Amino acid sequence: MKKILRNIFLCVLALICLAVFGVWYTLFGVGEKPSTGTDKYVTDVYGTTYLAVVDKDGVTYAVVTDENGNRNSAKYENGIVGEVVGNVNNDVDINELPTNYTGPNVDVTAAPEDYAGDVVTVITTTEPGTEGTTNKTDPQKPSSPSSKPSGNDSEKLKPYRIKKYFGIIQSGNFLMESTMDDPSLGKTPLTIAIKNGNTYVETSMSEGDINLDCKIIYIKSTETTYLLLDNWKKYTKLTAELLGDSSAMDMASAMQAEYSDEDIKDIKVSEAEINGKKLILESYTTKDGTTANYYFDGDALVRRDDITKNGTVATTIYTKFTTDVPDSYFEIPKDYGYLNLAWLEGMM
Repeated sequence: MKKILRNIFLCVLALICLAVFGVWYTLFGVGEKPSTGTDKYVTDVYGTTYLAVVDKDGVTYAVVTDENGNRNSAKYENGIVGEVVGNVNNDVDINELPTNYTGPNVDVTAAPEDYAGDVVTVITTTEPGTEGTTNKTDPQKPSSPSSKPSGNDSEKLKPYRIKKYFGIIQSGNFLMESTMDDPSLGKTPLTIAIKNGNTYVETSMSEGDINLDCKIIYIKSTETTYLLLDNWKKYTKLTAELLGDSSAMDMASAMQAEYSDEDIKDIKVSEAEINGKKLILESYTTKDGTTANYYFDGDALVRRDDITKNGTVATTIYTKFTTDVPDSYFEIPKDYGYLNLAWLEGMM
């Protein structure tokens, strides 16, 4: 994900420079408003998404599956999926069907300033007559529980929270808002939404006195990536050449690979404090030696610190995480015009 953001930053930086020199008139072209693919689906009143099929009379049906995996068309009206009316196995590929999140609903918000401070770890001990010890520590050297806790502490210090969030990301249905403080990217606000293989990324960048808000939309059905420049209400297609890696254009798959559970088999759990708030710290070490520290307020993910072997720390503060993802995130606004960037590919 960082590589994608870096390449997009370079691409947008070139646009900023062009804007400064006043040569925008060479960029605009006539482009047909693309179909973002969300019109292929319908969503019922319970939030479940279905592939939509339209018959010769213009009537829309929802595609449902039975226990044998057969695809059938069902009546659909006012958010209600009704009786099955026919088999559509020959018309609908099973890979076209949307992915629906079936786990518990998650909808958490947090104030970023509450968790952007020094980390104080709490070493938990359970020896008879022994009290817990509090130490102010470097965030890249978290302490672990000194002995196995018992009672209520035993449940609180079980390593289930990282696995819960990784499971949601693996499901491919979530919306996450955060702020990254990364040595290579600086302090960057970041919103990521994924649903049905489609990806939405929103961030802000700046160069000198120019602040730029931009969004990226990847549509799985057409394997097309769009860049939206909110300051000028323009959009353009991003090619593999501009992004620097054709495989990275499918950001949903990239994130699912990044948040694989292969690295989280040995999770250490302890307690911590940030700005006086008591948190649970779950941490593990990745294959490249990076220590990943995840901080939870109760069960809510609020912060992540990645500490490399050379001591570099990248912090992410999470302000929203939800499994409720509106389809509107993956649509290009109607009042956005087309921006031709074909000439920029050679420069990149």
